[in-house]
Amino acid sequence: MQHRPYQTDSDIELLQAFNAEAIAQTDHCGYLHPGDIPHHIYSGNKMHDPSEILTIWEDARGVAAWVLVGPRHKGYDAQVRPDLRGGDFEREVLQYADQRTVELMRRHGIDGDQLLGDSFRCDTARVKLLTELGWTRTDTPHYVLNRRSLDNLPDPALPGPALPDGYSIRAARGPEEADALAAIHVGAFPKATWTAEHYRRYMQAPGYAPEREYVVVAPDGSFAAFTVTWHDALSRIGLLEPVGTHAGHRRLGLGRAVVLYALQQMKAAGMTVATVANSNHNEASRALYAARGFTPWYRFDDYVKPVPFAGKDRVPCTETP
Repeated sequence: MQHRPYQTDSDIELLQAFNAEAIAQTDHCGYLHPGDIPHHIYSGNKMHDPSEILTIWEDARGVAAWVLVGPRHKGYDAQVRPDLRGGDFEREVLQYADQRTVELMRRHGIDGDQLLGDSFRCDTARVKLLTELGWTRTDTPHYVLNRRSLDNLPDPALPGPALPDGYSIRAARGPEEADALAAIHVGAFPKATWTAEHYRRYMQAPGYAPEREYVVVAPDGSFAAFTVTWHDALSRIGLLEPVGTHAGHRRLGLGRAVVLYALQQMKAAGMTVATVANSNHNEASRALYAARGFTPWYRFDDYVKPVPFAGKDRVPCTETP
């Protein structure tokens, strides 16, 4: 078994195929949708070089595990092949991830006395290991992964959900709209740090396609709502990540409209199931997805772990044995 840092974008495609196969074997329990991989790298960690934050383990069968550290999130994604879950190898991967996260937090001057994580509640092997490694579950579940069948959708040839006069829905056109797309992401999520340059890079990520990002266009030509969608062709599961409405255009039904439009496009592309996650504390998003036929599938519990390294001490961490 060897591990190495990210090298080229073909590694992301490799990990997407790895997760798609794992999802097919486990009914999604414990695994991120393939679309979450470029999303987490190029959105959640867009300020970092992937070679610094992404580590891949390989054996004779191919990918055995991978870890994506999010220093500013004080946590990480860790995915282990189904046949290796719950044993000494997964324990070693998690120990590496703990140490690597602390190292990168210190390197980038990110303060914090604890690591933040989560786990699928259904993934009992991961839960057991986290507990043994000093992680503590918090009192309130954080995220819910919802799903719905793409059967019985309204016919896309018929009039869609009513939009206010002057609003319309379409797919994004390409990098030439990066400015407008960055603006709607920030308008929907004010803490977001998107720039047009960042968004152009995101649009070049493996798995992203502008024709699978859908926008509601306001009367003045700006974007009022959006969703990015991702496809898992193996299990035929589509993911909406993220979904947002500009603060100045809320309570007009735009979120419901763009979600339905996205579901119809997913079905036309051969997907049979759609998924979307929401925070347990976000009642507005929960209501939106419920109104579009989504029901809870998997729940995530939050975990915390004290950081046992004081000050700016560096944690020894070897990229490649």
